[in-house]
Amino acid sequence: MSRLDDVCRQVLAKVTPTREERDRVLRLAGEVIARVSEEAGKLGVKVKPMLVGSMAKDTWISGDQDVDVFMVFPQTYSFEEIGKLGLEIARRVTGGRGEEQYAEHPYLRAEVDGYMFDFVPCFEIEEAAQLRSSVDRTPLHTRYVLSRMDERLRGETRLLKAFMKGVGVYGAELKTGGFSGYLCELLTIKYGSFESVLTAAVSWGSQEVIDIERHYDDPEKARRMFNSPLIVVDPVDPRRNVAAAVTLQRLSEFRAAAMFFLEEPSESFFFPPKLSPLTVDELAAKMRERGTSMIFIEFGTPKLPPDNLWGQLTRSLQSIQKTLEGGGFRVISRDVWSSGEKTVFIFELESRRIPAAKRHLGPPPASPHQRRFIEKHLNAPSTLSGPRVEGDRWVVEVKRKYTEADTLLRDALKNPSGIGLGSYVAEKVSEGFSLYVDEEILSYYSRNREFQEHFTLTITGKPRWLTQRKEE
Repeated sequence: MSRLDDVCRQVLAKVTPTREERDRVLRLAGEVIARVSEEAGKLGVKVKPMLVGSMAKDTWISGDQDVDVFMVFPQTYSFEEIGKLGLEIARRVTGGRGEEQYAEHPYLRAEVDGYMFDFVPCFEIEEAAQLRSSVDRTPLHTRYVLSRMDERLRGETRLLKAFMKGVGVYGAELKTGGFSGYLCELLTIKYGSFESVLTAAVSWGSQEVIDIERHYDDPEKARRMFNSPLIVVDPVDPRRNVAAAVTLQRLSEFRAAAMFFLEEPSESFFFPPKLSPLTVDELAAKMRERGTSMIFIEFGTPKLPPDNLWGQLTRSLQSIQKTLEGGGFRVISRDVWSSGEKTVFIFELESRRIPAAKRHLGPPPASPHQRRFIEKHLNAPSTLSGPRVEGDRWVVEVKRKYTEADTLLRDALKNPSGIGLGSYVAEKVSEGFSLYVDEEILSYYSRNREFQEHFTLTITGKPRWLTQRKEE
């Protein structure tokens, strides 16, 4: 047996649910589905509850706690009705417990006997052309995968999911930008095994097109339809790219990890060691070694659904970077950490301080614009030197408004919407924010274990599977 086969065999034994685990979750799901039917009947509502997702397809990984129950409504109901009735039925089933979430319409997320159930309403459709909301496809996805999966492929899918989780590219939510469970299932169906998926991924080209059901007779047609780093045409809907959520960053990380794993198979790709956070003294030493400046911006986390929240945070992070760079500060890296209560924007700068003098190029001599340039700068209080001709341009050195990044940020964040922050982030920042610079971040770092783990990974700057490989 090869080293790769041996690793896969050992991993599969760990990630495959036991018979007892399967029986427990399927029994619980069956009881919940029966309760949905019962409560719908009491309300006089026509609905077909069904188990969907990885639990229904038996491609889930041991220890997973998420169970998806879809409430399938006839097309005779309105969009608003299925959202309202779906919540009412779900609340009756859970005894009023659970948290309302929102996608295209509301759904309920609630814990039932240690498992997290999503109760999602959708419309009954036979084909994608009848689609009224994006979740309507999910029962079709479940049906398709069940028609193509056998016991061996289920094991190969589990290996792929575990690998992607281990290397940090699993999850289609905006925060991750990675591979969904359904996408993993389709890749396994396409290539036939976990190893074959990795081998293929290493050789994927730019905008690789995977079209299992051959909806497009020419890959270029699919590329014109979907502008994504990876294109996987949905077998049940040719208008949808299953890999649309996969960012170039996560795709590249997956391909890099795949190549290293095929060369040197190890369980550490699936089960990376838990990161030991740097001590405060170790962090201080690393910061001195880098010779850069760190700035944290802390504020209250907006109460939004995860994808909406991370859309706002990403947009706001970009806006703050643009503000810093517009002020002449060079950003080396940026990051964001968010918990239920607090969010922290992290910026590393070449320096928090820059010179007061800023070189500014004007028009060429004899240009029709030279007079306006000279008049603007000749006796201006901000002019430090010039205007003068250098080579073929007028040149002036002007005094910057801000020479310290933290001063710039404090002033800019007094009007957060004015610098392009997302509306919900801007609202929270307006309520109050804290700025930590260089040595000040050490006390903040020392107070939050979860943040320590995140920031340690940020500042060390390499994936855990690569760290482990070097140690081995």
